Amino acid sequence: MVTACWTATSGAFGQQVGDLENEALLDRPIGEVRIEGLDRITRQEILNNIRVAAGQPYDPRTIRDDVATLYRLGHFASVVANAEILPDGSVRVTYRLVEQALILDLQVVGNKLISDQELRAVIPLYAGGPRDDFLLEQAVFRIKELYKKKGHYLVEVTVDESRLRDTGILILRVLEGPRVKVKEVEFVGNEAFPARRLAAQVKTSESFFLFDKGLLDLDRLVDDAASVDRYYRDQGYVDVRTDYRVQLSPSNREAKVTFIVSEGRRYRLRRVMVQGVGPGGPLPLRILSPEEIVSLVELQPGEVFRAVQVRRTVETVRNAYLALGYVDANVSESFVRTGESAEVDLLLNVFEGERAVTGLVLVQGNLLTKDKVIRRLIRIRPGRPLDARELELAEARIRQTNLFNDVRATIQEPQPGSPGVRDLLIEVKEKDTGSINFGVGLGSDSGIFGEISLTQRNFDIADAPMSFSEFVQGRAFRGAGQTFNLALTPGTEVSNYSIAFGDPHIFDSEISFNVDALYRNRIFPEYSENRYGTSLGFGRRLGDRWNIGLVLGWQRISLDNFDPSTPIEVYDDRGPTTLPTVGVNLVRTTVDDFQRPTRGARIELGLRQAFGSDDASFATATAGVTSFFTLDEDYLGRKTTLRLSTESGWIFGGDAPVYEKFYLGGRSFRGFQFRTISPKATGSIAAPNTPINEPIGGDWLFFAGAQYEVPIVDTFVAGVLFLDSGTVQANPGFNQYRVSVGVGFRLYLQALGPAPIAFDFGFPILKQEEDLTEVFSFSAELPF
Repeated sequence: MVTACWTATSGAFGQQVGDLENEALLDRPIGEVRIEGLDRITRQEILNNIRVAAGQPYDPRTIRDDVATLYRLGHFASVVANAEILPDGSVRVTYRLVEQALILDLQVVGNKLISDQELRAVIPLYAGGPRDDFLLEQAVFRIKELYKKKGHYLVEVTVDESRLRDTGILILRVLEGPRVKVKEVEFVGNEAFPARRLAAQVKTSESFFLFDKGLLDLDRLVDDAASVDRYYRDQGYVDVRTDYRVQLSPSNREAKVTFIVSEGRRYRLRRVMVQGVGPGGPLPLRILSPEEIVSLVELQPGEVFRAVQVRRTVETVRNAYLALGYVDANVSESFVRTGESAEVDLLLNVFEGERAVTGLVLVQGNLLTKDKVIRRLIRIRPGRPLDARELELAEARIRQTNLFNDVRATIQEPQPGSPGVRDLLIEVKEKDTGSINFGVGLGSDSGIFGEISLTQRNFDIADAPMSFSEFVQGRAFRGAGQTFNLALTPGTEVSNYSIAFGDPHIFDSEISFNVDALYRNRIFPEYSENRYGTSLGFGRRLGDRWNIGLVLGWQRISLDNFDPSTPIEVYDDRGPTTLPTVGVNLVRTTVDDFQRPTRGARIELGLRQAFGSDDASFATATAGVTSFFTLDEDYLGRKTTLRLSTESGWIFGGDAPVYEKFYLGGRSFRGFQFRTISPKATGSIAAPNTPINEPIGGDWLFFAGAQYEVPIVDTFVAGVLFLDSGTVQANPGFNQYRVSVGVGFRLYLQALGPAPIAFDFGFPILKQEEDLTEVFSFSAELPF
């Protein structure tokens, strides 16, 4: 009898007995397939995973594949395949299986920093399941990664094999080791650039008390070495090589990280070559000539061969084709060294493809939102050349509406018979845009207040409910992309009641419209301010970054509940006064996130004319710039940011009442009491001719500040360092300047809304004699 055998055991495959390639077995029909050794696993499950079947010709490759497949299932400790010739000349194939022992219990021991529950969540094995060596390796790896993210670089995880073999209990022993902090970062081999410049390219940093733990992270070191390598290539060092070395202290608690750089020579560009390519090889260019493409290259012969400029060139050339409708165009680059000189030739390989015309623009996933809300943000029209760049911008615009959880825009493959026509598919997933909020707030500038608000960000004023159940289920007044907000906010010091409606495209035009009505009561220590009114706003976007607006307002203001110490200027403006206003504003925004920005800037310019009673008219000009910079990003994606703010304002052309003037202090200028940075009163009601230290507002405001924010605990606790400076005066100038510095922290709690809870301690370092200071202030604040 001729036999052959193939065996797989515990992760290794190997021929054990006989020769599966024996010619006596080849091409004979398989008469029988036997499966032996099954206990928990069913025969049908095995048949579902093997290719060998009765009636097929014998093929040893198929048997080997089946053995590998069965072992990969993870259910078997060994898999053996035998083949033998039966008396009728057919072949019997037998699979002898030894099932893995069951894991009766799973335990993790030695862990103190991370809980059992957190570790079990990353272990892909479970009590009652079979042993699987692959998943066991994964469990060890995942536990180590979890510890390394917390700074335990030297963690060890072992499996108690004897206990697992003898009792069926899987015990994972964790030796946590000490947390390793980076105490020194060094660069060696760098001659062209100083260490401080290279340090700016890496995220590994030395441990600094409170604000930077400086934990050693191997994944970050790999990325840092790549960043240094990329920086050198961007400066023309084509042959650069970068590596790193970690040296641990005797206590294993501290480490020195050394980045090793081999710079090589700095190369310059000799010439640029362009060639067209196709599926079968080189092709002549049809759309743009080589000379036209060369004109788009940022680098010129003789200049330093900077990789960043090469990348931008590739993107520029591709965008040129995309703008012409060649959506499949692709551009790749390579370079060739030229002899012994430090020069390279740049070769651009251009695949042009075929020109595409826009076909159908399909929108899917919007169950409640009207198609026009999405389509008006897509500036691509059927029948016109398909500009893929505009498709990316359209996707970004749709995301910015904040009406959808997910947005995906894709170009579809051409339909048979219409190779040049490409449909567009816009897929969206709607989010819940309505909310009813109940809350209580507390701020150092505003006292205690409660809030009841109703908000719908995808409102439709024309979609009246057909039934009460439709209204209750939230299927009415929705889908037009309009906004509606009703807010009742009574408080001990400030009370606000408002209703607002907005449409970003009134009558399907490019004009936005907003209308609101409000009542506000503000209780100051010496008096109360009451105002109610309404405003109409119109705006228009100028491209994707600029927005211009016109605001028409009308308010009725009165002051009452005077104390004898009330400034005489306040009493003189007691009213009631009717104040119509007209204003225009211009805003440019490039921030990446309006709620928690990390990069970009916002520029605001405003001019408002007020028409007071008795010819008491005045104008207010304001300007502000707020910029955000990402200084660092850790392995969890948490970003360290710097916010720079500048604001100025000037009231001119008339005498503004005290309630329309400028004030700083409190949350607007930390370290000083609320509204106390201001010119002071010339007297009070009780003593009109005796100056008092009470603010009455100024006609000139200037503020400049910086705030450094770094994550401390996960993503919801951050620490800040800040500097506030500025002044409020009767006339433009800086002779009464103030400066304060301080520290604080932010709590980002999504359950309480998008605004973080801010706690700050401010300390004036430059102030005026009459200033009133305030060390601690707190509130919920948004960046704008």
